[in-house]
Amino acid sequence: MITRKKLLLAGLCACMVMAVHAADTAKPVATVNGVKLGSELMDVLISNALAQGATDSADLRNQLRNELVTREVLAQEARRQGLDKEPVIKAQMALQQNALLSELLVAKQNEKIKPSDEKLRAEYKRQADLLADAEEYQISHIVTATEAEAKAVIKAAKDGAAFDKLASEKSINPSAKGGGNLGWLLMNQINSLLSNVVANMAVGGVTALPIQTQEGWQVLKLDAKRKYKVPTFDASKQQVINAVMANERAEYVQKLLKAAKVE
Repeated sequence: MITRKKLLLAGLCACMVMAVHAADTAKPVATVNGVKLGSELMDVLISNALAQGATDSADLRNQLRNELVTREVLAQEARRQGLDKEPVIKAQMALQQNALLSELLVAKQNEKIKPSDEKLRAEYKRQADLLADAEEYQISHIVTATEAEAKAVIKAAKDGAAFDKLASEKSINPSAKGGGNLGWLLMNQINSLLSNVVANMAVGGVTALPIQTQEGWQVLKLDAKRKYKVPTFDASKQQVINAVMANERAEYVQKLLKAAKVE
């Protein structure tokens, strides 16, 4: 269900996207103190509402029209009081407008990117070469709220307690349901605070000391290690497409930055 807060936010974004008012030639949804609110504004609000799971209906459209009118009344009063002239507000509006325009430009640029098969295969080869000697690690972990709890887990593991049982009983991480198993991971997929520790662990070993992360205090167990098998081009094609598109977007941005006169 669409909440009032979501509708107000959608209305605000719509007003920004549509440059506040539609052209006078468009059939207005409403007229507030002489200001026409064009149907384009309503179209944006409806699109946002449908994207959030609403069902198009007469009631929804009436609710959105009321929100649109309310927002216009409030905005007019804010301008009458000169709030739109305050430096902080002007700065915030400029930043939001630039962010929206930037996202729109990048989205339009994305539509133009059509990577050739040759470029995709070249990117696949580049990634495959980088991973030629890579290893992947099967890791289990236990996350606790305090360092003392983590140290108690390490002691229990050294005393012979099964790590997966400890994880299911002691871990505050959702992985506890699976005995703390994180599956197979490449080194660059592992939290940077943990990767150096993992690289120096022996298979079957448990960390000697807990490691503090944003999630909590972590205790790791290296279950297995193996050479990484690079997937075929066809199996990883979508990932390669995403990588090529990301590279081309970055090149496009850099080209614009290079051409810009920045002082």
